[in-house]
Amino acid sequence: MDLTLTAITNSVEQKTEANGGQTSGNKAIIDAQLQQINGDDGAVENLGNGLDNQSVDISTLEQRSRNPESFLWSELIQSHFGGKALAIMDSLMALGRLSASQLRDKNPNFTLKEVKLILVSLLQLRLVKSVDDTSLGKRKITYYLHDEEGLYILLYSGLILNEINEKFPNASSKEEITNDQASAATIVENIIAVGSLSLKDYLTSCGSQAPKHDIIATFVKLIESGYLIPINKLNYTPLNDLWNLIYEKEYKLIPRNSPMSDLKKRNEAKGKAKLQFLDLIGNVNDLTKTIMVDPKTSLKTVKPLIPLTFNLERFLKSRRSKQLIKFAKSRLGGMSAIVYKTALAITEQKSPNVVNPMFKTGLLQDLDEAESFREESILEEEKTSGLSFSALDISKHLPKDIDLRGSLVALHNRDKNNNNKRSNPSSDSENIKKKIKTEDGFVIPALPKHITDKIQDEDVEENVEEEEQEDDAMMDLDFDEDDTDPRSITYIQGHLKLLAKSSMPFLQESKPGVYHIPYTKLMESLRSTNYNYLIASTLGPSAMRICRCIAANKLVSEKVINSTALMKEKDIRSTISSLIKYNVVEIQEVPRTVDRSAARAVFLFRIKEKHSYAFMRQNLEWNIANLLHKKETLKENNATLLMKANREDVKGREAELLLPSELNQLKMIKERELNAYVRISRVISLWEIFNFI
Repeated sequence: MDLTLTAITNSVEQKTEANGGQTSGNKAIIDAQLQQINGDDGAVENLGNGLDNQSVDISTLEQRSRNPESFLWSELIQSHFGGKALAIMDSLMALGRLSASQLRDKNPNFTLKEVKLILVSLLQLRLVKSVDDTSLGKRKITYYLHDEEGLYILLYSGLILNEINEKFPNASSKEEITNDQASAATIVENIIAVGSLSLKDYLTSCGSQAPKHDIIATFVKLIESGYLIPINKLNYTPLNDLWNLIYEKEYKLIPRNSPMSDLKKRNEAKGKAKLQFLDLIGNVNDLTKTIMVDPKTSLKTVKPLIPLTFNLERFLKSRRSKQLIKFAKSRLGGMSAIVYKTALAITEQKSPNVVNPMFKTGLLQDLDEAESFREESILEEEKTSGLSFSALDISKHLPKDIDLRGSLVALHNRDKNNNNKRSNPSSDSENIKKKIKTEDGFVIPALPKHITDKIQDEDVEENVEEEEQEDDAMMDLDFDEDDTDPRSITYIQGHLKLLAKSSMPFLQESKPGVYHIPYTKLMESLRSTNYNYLIASTLGPSAMRICRCIAANKLVSEKVINSTALMKEKDIRSTISSLIKYNVVEIQEVPRTVDRSAARAVFLFRIKEKHSYAFMRQNLEWNIANLLHKKETLKENNATLLMKANREDVKGREAELLLPSELNQLKMIKERELNAYVRISRVISLWEIFNFI
């Protein structure tokens, strides 16, 4: 399962500030979460106690590889909350929705009271969702199931704090704020730690000396930018159950004596339910429900009693923008990437969700429905207000220290250079007139004049055709190079045209001078490009050559591959076996006889992108979980030394009270822990491409 780890962890910078921030952010979140669970009004005492008798020991690589996703979440919960929470979450992940009594039966070491108290804390941290069922009778039964959104927040906790620090830096680094209570990162950290938090509760916990106005202003910024949203029942209700409820309601509203067929009834109910479902989810981001104007100060403030939670979808939009910026930089260079970054920043908040909520309703099992979703998404990207922009919009938000002069080459200068080459064909004619001698001294006679003239005419025609194609692609990039404005509209327009007319179109021109970002098509290209790079870097260029050959022919035999791949037959077979091993290529048996004899059957090869991407996602999940597992194992093996170093009488006096060997061991532990966080961060950046998109 270590297919991609070797390709992305060759060089690890252990002293990177961003990764160091992530490490400290993760530790802060862990401590706050444990404190919240253990101190939740006595709800759950020592949720992490009993680690030795409740922890699940995954002893072999084979057992860890059976379900990489479950392995990842188990390691994450084990490292944060301990064995009791892990036992409940493992039951929910393995068996689906269960009631409290069923969970008690699956975990006989717990009483029903303990199970309910653990579920309360997990619900508060958004790790579990609940749904009420009354179908079996008048008695209401509450079922629980694990919530991946809360697990994603737990996994991204350090990266979330880094993101908030970048987006909302402190007003002044010299200004000291008591306990840093007004910083956006501190507010988000506390909200993640307890699941949800209102402004009134946060101000109460800060004390009387806290900068109240600064804290309120920071809350307003976080809400307006979409990072904080009011929590409601939707956050604790499975979207699939919500969809079924709305759909059944709309279907029952259709009269039974209607002349429509059952298929038309269902399609009509599905269309109405879809509108209600999306409208219900879209109302979550309504700012009028959370922000109001203070009548005393006439400033924006937050309604004090509304509990707020972190909006994971908003964070995923930011992660998507970073992926696209890196993609554009690798294709078109740094300056075009800066212009593209500005365009993404303008449209990021109003951009389509990374994960379409309709995907969680189960409707994608129908291929026609999945294709209609894709077409609707492409159409919405072009017509949704706030997603289109022009060069003038970019110039208003472009960083002031950017100088775009010299980043593009004017078309007329390129034509001058080409004309000079065309007007001086002497070098070409001299090369043609040169006499060629063999090793024995024999002089090869020159070709007849009519043949040389024909060759020259053909070369000229080919050059003209190539230049005409380049001119068509670069036609709109002509501008005045004497423009002294470093952030001129003409330069920005040139970069926008370059982004729109490249082989990988990062922009689409909906109207003359108006552009939008085609997120749906771009993410498909991003996924395929990264996947191809991983295959080429781990299995070699020959594997990528065979993959292209199979993809071009869709369904191909080994004979066709031998004739088109231009490789030795032995190398082709060994490469194909590696591709099959890692689920890049699939085998399809085509029988040639009625009895389907395998001896006379033909075996063809094909590529199923959906299966390949799913296998890559599981591979990356396993790598993340294995890194977490190794990190926790390292701490367990050095638990005595870490307990000694964390004693109050030892802190700050390690050099005096610890042996040189113990100091070296502590240094090694810290380096390996930081190394693990760096690797996890890198693998996550690849995993999210195949997981969310």
